Amino acid sequence: MFTTEPPLRQRIERLIRETPKLDPHTHLRCGQMPAPDLAALMSYHWLQTELRAVGMPAEDHDAALPVEERVRRSLPYLRRMRNTAMSWCFRRILRDLYDVPEGELDESSYRDVMERVEASGADPSWAARLLGGRCGIETIVTSLGNAGPEPAAGEIAVRFMLDLHYLFCPGVATDLTPFFVGRTRREEYYEALTELFEGERVGTASRLERRLRDWLEATVVGPVRFSNTFLPIEARFEPPDRAAAEAALHRAALGHGLSDDEIEAIRRLVTWTVLEWHDDRRKAFQIAVGAEYFICDGKSIPRFDPSWTSQMARAFHRFGNVRFDLMMASEPMLQDVCVLVRQFPNVYCSGYWWHTFFPALIEKTVSLRIQIAPWTKIGGFLCDAYYAEWTYGKLQVVQKAMAAALADLVETGFIEENELPALLQQILHDTPRDLYELAD
Repeated sequence: MFTTEPPLRQRIERLIRETPKLDPHTHLRCGQMPAPDLAALMSYHWLQTELRAVGMPAEDHDAALPVEERVRRSLPYLRRMRNTAMSWCFRRILRDLYDVPEGELDESSYRDVMERVEASGADPSWAARLLGGRCGIETIVTSLGNAGPEPAAGEIAVRFMLDLHYLFCPGVATDLTPFFVGRTRREEYYEALTELFEGERVGTASRLERRLRDWLEATVVGPVRFSNTFLPIEARFEPPDRAAAEAALHRAALGHGLSDDEIEAIRRLVTWTVLEWHDDRRKAFQIAVGAEYFICDGKSIPRFDPSWTSQMARAFHRFGNVRFDLMMASEPMLQDVCVLVRQFPNVYCSGYWWHTFFPALIEKTVSLRIQIAPWTKIGGFLCDAYYAEWTYGKLQVVQKAMAAALADLVETGFIEENELPALLQQILHDTPRDLYELAD
């Protein structure tokens, strides 16, 4: 009996589904990994961005409104963005996980969907079955502030990353738990350090370095495997002016207000010390790059500065024992990042972050990375999700785009089909395992 073999892309999608995966960047809360209700599921900021873009008022998704009212008000705007990749992702979640025909949420279906989401959100085994079973994810890494009870059934392991955004870019990163709660302004930088150091008003550069190193030594241990930061495109890793930092710390310790230049002098000393500690300990450091933050009422856009590559390359060379993993939001950075990965032993690249998370860009990224960068330095997936359902949905986007890219490489003869299982095992599992020390 003759059978028809599935098309190449479908065969590759199946391979991706069957390959074990590690997710080194999520924001899943251990105490509430699944969405508790449909409004929470729809609160993901990637979806909300597009709802706002097609005209939904911010007050229509105010958390003070009842769940049903927030959902009901969103329905007309979902239709206006139906063509986007993020809409496709959301509809796959509804279709595959909640049996919604075609994933269409409308006035006739949303109440039933609300009940189903509430039921899964209350099921203590749902997240582990979804992530470990349907996604094939063995380990996730979430922010340290999300620590809590691990998922039921023990099907996935949970590790943590230390968010250092506020230390590296005060005034851009906001309210990061557990160490920078409520800190949203650059002017609060020294006071945030004082809280970090248990009330000590550090007045010298050497004391600041000692306290920072002690804090990192006590924090990046056990299940906390690495640190990460968002780095606005205009920011760089630059050596400090130690004399300027010393003078600024002395004034701050006496209670004097600091100028922008004085805050910047302290920030440079802080960030350089953090990098030195990671270099001494041979730790990984994850960096999200290629975006500009908080312009025009809090929006973000992709942006690339031609000077970025050469300036950051010097820092990667200086801290040669740090394993830098770059998540990029700007497509023009693609070749530059690939070449950095190709040339620097300690530079890696992972995932498709924020403004590059679209099928056409993922296809291009996968193809170029595989042709330029060694596969032991490519991470194939990270979800940046706040609820487990979005991990599933975003994996479906990556799976299709990655399969398309790999199929093209097979059809052009660059890769043999029988090489794909090993390649997928490397980029979806082995690279993040080794890069982030997630083996145990």
